[in-house]
Amino acid sequence: MPPRKLSFKTEKDYLRHLQRQEDSRNYRARHREKCRAAGRERMARLRENATQEQRARNREAQARYREKCREWIAHKARVAARKKNAAAGKETKARPKARHYYSCDELLTSDSEDEDDEDW
Repeated sequence: MPPRKLSFKTEKDYLRHLQRQEDSRNYRARHREKCRAAGRERMARLRENATQEQRARNREAQARYREKCREWIAHKARVAARKKNAAAGKETKARPKARHYYSCDELLTSDSEDEDDEDW
């Protein structure tokens, strides 16, 4: 679209037109800069909040990791102590193997006093 032709009756009208154009440009530039500044401030605030939240999450994650490491180190120490004691022939705190109440021989040779066993 070609620019429209402007016609002014007097030089004063033309100067007024130029002044308005300049004012409009300045206003738009000021407004644009104001909006950009507000946007920058808003983004900085959001970034600051995000970094604070991220720092809190990082602290929690580090605490969890440290706790897991402590548990793992304690576990490895217990295992090493158990192996050392077993090598020395001492009684260990390791879980005993599951022991049946009766040995197989006892079950085969013993006469059961319970009559309920015959239902089997």
